[in-house]
Amino acid sequence: MTVGLTVKRPVVVKVKVTERFKSEMSLEIQETIRKLDAELQQLDFQLKRMVAELEKKNPAGITAARQHVEKEKQKRVEAKAKLTEQLKNVAKIAIGSEVVQGTLESITEINVGDDWNEIIGVEVVICDNKIIDIRRSKCDSDE
Repeated sequence: MTVGLTVKRPVVVKVKVTERFKSEMSLEIQETIRKLDAELQQLDFQLKRMVAELEKKNPAGITAARQHVEKEKQKRVEAKAKLTEQLKNVAKIAIGSEVVQGTLESITEINVGDDWNEIIGVEVVICDNKIIDIRRSKCDSDE
């Protein structure tokens, strides 16, 4: 007697692009950019404060402190540049197209004779926060 097996499988989550999706993505990216700008200002403030303290206590540490803060600032500047590029790309996405938003896992039962492509090839399509489709891949050799 053959016994089935319970396994985890990846489920690709796609979003059907709407004006609402583009607007929400743009706002989310803009908010993250604003947070990075605030962090950059905070780092400048911290550097000034650290330099003032180090001038009194340990002038030799000023260079190291500046290098550390500049490294942190550079990380944020690079992240901001990537987000700015993403913002431009969001504007270019065609309405009605589908974009991958991520991957989840689901648990499924498998048995001898099951089509492996149907088991692992699962997609969920979302439009304006509603599931509009659940797709299972079909093996091309069957056609």
